[in-house]
Amino acid sequence: MHVEYPATLAILASYFVLIFALLWRVKDQLAKTLSDSNPGILLFVLLSAVSLLSTWTYMFKFFAHSYREWKYITGFELPLSLNSMSYWLKDVSLFDSAWRQVCVGVWQWLWSHQICTLTVSVWTPILAIEGTRRRIPYIWAYMLIGQVVAISFASSLFFAVLLAYAPITHKEPSARLLKTLTLTSVGGILTVVLSPFVADTDAFMVNLLIMHILLIFPLVYVESSSTLSTKSASLYAILLYSLAAGANLSIYAHQWFQCLATLAPFGQHTWYQIYHTVLATFFGHPAQSSVSSDIVCMQFISVAWMFTASKRDYRQVPFWVWILIGTTPLFSASFTLPLFFAGYEYDRATQPNMAKKIN
Repeated sequence: MHVEYPATLAILASYFVLIFALLWRVKDQLAKTLSDSNPGILLFVLLSAVSLLSTWTYMFKFFAHSYREWKYITGFELPLSLNSMSYWLKDVSLFDSAWRQVCVGVWQWLWSHQICTLTVSVWTPILAIEGTRRRIPYIWAYMLIGQVVAISFASSLFFAVLLAYAPITHKEPSARLLKTLTLTSVGGILTVVLSPFVADTDAFMVNLLIMHILLIFPLVYVESSSTLSTKSASLYAILLYSLAAGANLSIYAHQWFQCLATLAPFGQHTWYQIYHTVLATFFGHPAQSSVSSDIVCMQFISVAWMFTASKRDYRQVPFWVWILIGTTPLFSASFTLPLFFAGYEYDRATQPNMAKKIN
């Protein structure tokens, strides 16, 4: 069969090749993890499967929606084939159209910003700090897996790996790494704040590119320190996670105010309006549904980690953790997960016996 634009098909195929290459890169870690009989590992493996199924069901629906929309706009009448797909991919930028779809509109951004803020200010530090303490290689691969598959999928896999790898005594992230994480977190948060303002402009893709570079930059070369004490590293991590929690809550609250401003004045039907609009936005477009599924899965995965890690390190779930678990659906994991890690770091810094037990 003749294909008019084979390069476009090659680019799409290379995307899936990249996914499998990244999974192959961490296959040894995953094999070690899967050989462990820890029930928590099984939980996160199952959650990763749920994430993959939910996010990519909508992703493939987005591909189909984009193809049908392109045929309607262009008047293309030939049946589906590799050749017709090459024409479609030549005319359509899937990455650009998907991201613009989820960034334009206050209710759309209410869903989408949560996965962005969580990734830039929480997930990157978790990968760097916890990966360093356990000497887990190729932690950058998990971030790339999150970018090309789903953040919730990569997060669930990495949390499973964390349960299989014990922290190494006196292995802490270096001061330079922690400072780099602070700078990239602040920079990443700024790109998130800018996203809805530039979503309709030519600066959108530049802003998105900067966001993705800041995500991967501190993970490419992760330094450990033999001079930074557990207490010093934990105190710095507390500041980092607290900064993330505060910034993310501010953005989240501001976005809710913007959404509520689009509704009629509060009355007896307001709660129904909110419920209906949130769900309508979730299912309004396949690209939005995929991103929204990612954050919903991330809520469950974050709650699962708070519960599992507490049972492991505290033997029982502390009351303050139950509060974070209970408020996650209301305030978002982008706020409660960094607070959990800040509390965990506080206990490591103030309770030497806990640090020894964990190590």
